[in-house]
Amino acid sequence: MGSISSMNATINNNRKLLKNGKRVPFTKMNGGSSNTKGYKPYVLPKLQPHVLRRVRRKVKRENRKLLIKKLLITTIVLLVLLYWIYQLK
Repeated sequence: MGSISSMNATINNNRKLLKNGKRVPFTKMNGGSSNTKGYKPYVLPKLQPHVLRRVRRKVKRENRKLLIKKLLITTIVLLVLLYWIYQLK
């Protein structure tokens, strides 16, 4: 029972250290839960359809290049590992 009473004493002391002795949960976190003042939602600008198509193509092209690089690296690593394992036998 000594550990529980010391835990309760620690919690009470920590509460007393807070401003005015009041405990407001989640205010120290990023953004805070009670901080709703000054919030402005981001509005995306209107874009022309041809600009969106161009961006979509560019993103697809970049993703394809990234996939090819990942596949090549994975293949090379696997081949090296298989060669190394085969040489040990």
